[in-house]
Amino acid sequence: MTSRIIKVAMVMAISTVAFTNCKKEQHPPVEAATEEELLTSAKHVEGIPDSLNVPAGNKLVGEGFARGVQIYQVKRNATNPNIFSWVNIAPSATLYTKPDFTHVMAHHFAGPTWEFVKGHNQGQSVVGKKIAGITQDPSAIQWLLLQAVDSLSSNNNKITYIQRIFTVGGLARTTGADEAHLGQLDSIPYRALYLFYEAKH
Repeated sequence: MTSRIIKVAMVMAISTVAFTNCKKEQHPPVEAATEEELLTSAKHVEGIPDSLNVPAGNKLVGEGFARGVQIYQVKRNATNPNIFSWVNIAPSATLYTKPDFTHVMAHHFAGPTWEFVKGHNQGQSVVGKKIAGITQDPSAIQWLLLQAVDSLSSNNNKITYIQRIFTVGGLARTTGADEAHLGQLDSIPYRALYLFYEAKH
């Protein structure tokens, strides 16, 4: 399964996201790569960094190809009222079982939460907390390792860990964070591959 993931995951990292600096940006959709591009690029992929490895005793049970947005808001710095920045407040994405973004499997939103609508984990929802992160591509959001928070997840949740890898886009823009735009929201397109793990029995 791992080799197949490495091959198909590059659909998340082939195309680029164009951004503008206008006040109300219109972000283009993030498109999937062709199969030929996918396989050609796969050979350039390195493995998942050690810092993002899931602890022993867990097994991979699912993968989801996500397409959506990272939502940011201009906020004032808590310690210096003269500093403003774009703060990530939530993702909003759909996860698919196929790298061409077909066959919906889950919805991803604030928490961060994954709510499964089909497949092995259908009917479950899991909330994760960040354990580790690493920047693999300076033009994209970090790759992450997250651990499930049982107290915030559904009673029937079996997911223990989540990895977010092969990210494309999703970074906050570098302009417009000032007092005049305090509270303004911005949605930045992104893609990622999410891997889901459960405890071995």
